Amino acid sequence: MLKPNATGRPGQRIEDTITAILEEDPNQEELLLQKIKEGQIHHLEDGQIFSAILKVLTSVEICEQDSESIWNEIIKNKNQLSQCMNREVGFRVAMFDYFTNINQKIKNPKVIDMKLFADTEKLILVDELTRLYNRRHFETALVREFKQSTRYNQNLSLLIIDIDDFKKINDTYGHTTGDEVLTKVAKQITSFLRMEDTACRIGGEEFAVIFPQTNEEQAMIASEKLLEACRTIQLSGKSVTFSGGIVSYPEKVKSCEDMYDLADRALYTAKYSGKNQIVAYSNEKRSSLRFDANLELLFILPDKTLKTISKNISVTGIAFDTEDDITLNESFDVKLRESDSHQEINAKIKVVRKEEVGFHKYHMGAEFLELSSEDQSKLSDLYTLHRYKSKMSTSVV
Repeated sequence: MLKPNATGRPGQRIEDTITAILEEDPNQEELLLQKIKEGQIHHLEDGQIFSAILKVLTSVEICEQDSESIWNEIIKNKNQLSQCMNREVGFRVAMFDYFTNINQKIKNPKVIDMKLFADTEKLILVDELTRLYNRRHFETALVREFKQSTRYNQNLSLLIIDIDDFKKINDTYGHTTGDEVLTKVAKQITSFLRMEDTACRIGGEEFAVIFPQTNEEQAMIASEKLLEACRTIQLSGKSVTFSGGIVSYPEKVKSCEDMYDLADRALYTAKYSGKNQIVAYSNEKRSSLRFDANLELLFILPDKTLKTISKNISVTGIAFDTEDDITLNESFDVKLRESDSHQEINAKIKVVRKEEVGFHKYHMGAEFLELSSEDQSKLSDLYTLHRYKSKMSTSVV
């Protein structure tokens, strides 16, 4: 879970630590393990360290269970080459020979300065504004960590974060201030990271944190602390907050493909139910967000507009009755209008349920396919208003 890492350099990756040591002493690869352990990275196993060192030196992914034996084979090859050459052969030369001639993982090698390669890699994988990893790296890292978790039967949690009312921040204070908020949130995330955690900016105001060896309860505690830390960021006396969704393997998800989707659904649940909170994914929580809403519902078709009234709305869709025989699985652009607040919500929906309840009368269920951040916020406001009215009516009774 989130906490300052043991190196004394918050958010620093193991790869960055290795690169820094090599920059200080480029020809001491065999002392890397000792130096890294002296940095008291006790929560990393030897396999993880060997795998990371080989990744830095070769850019080749070596699974952790094989990395230590491969490391020892390279040292053995180094000693044999030194005997044959009757002079000391460097570790990297022996490693190059090993991966091109013995264990042929590198088929068409190219020599490049390590720092130049690392700088180029960061341009590709790191978000320029926040200095967190970008979405490209996130997708690769999530697959890698999921495979690792399934192989060793370990927990894995994913947190998706979206800054609340970020459009309003940009509209009110300008995009420069918006960028400052993104940077400050990223720094708070980084300051809480362990070395094995991965933080990424995956969209405009959306972030993701991958927590290896972390169950749902641990991820929730860590995420709540992060939310509390972000509340210290102030704009005109008001705290910056975010909504977050968590999903954990193997508690709530069985495949890597579902992890982002389910964490994203939990995020929407957090936003629709009042924002400024973390929600762990569950079917029960999604159902509890369904609320009655008699909104004017307009179907925008090329040649006409169909009009009806919604019955209720949930995090993921809407139910309504109609006299029009709408085709199942058909998609539409729609407008939702609320009479009291005069708010209008634009969305794209797909009809997923159809039940004939009378002559030319149908009960329909549709899921949201597209809903902008602004319209998500409006839907959240409607839910909050509905919840407030429900509480008031209950207290009056």
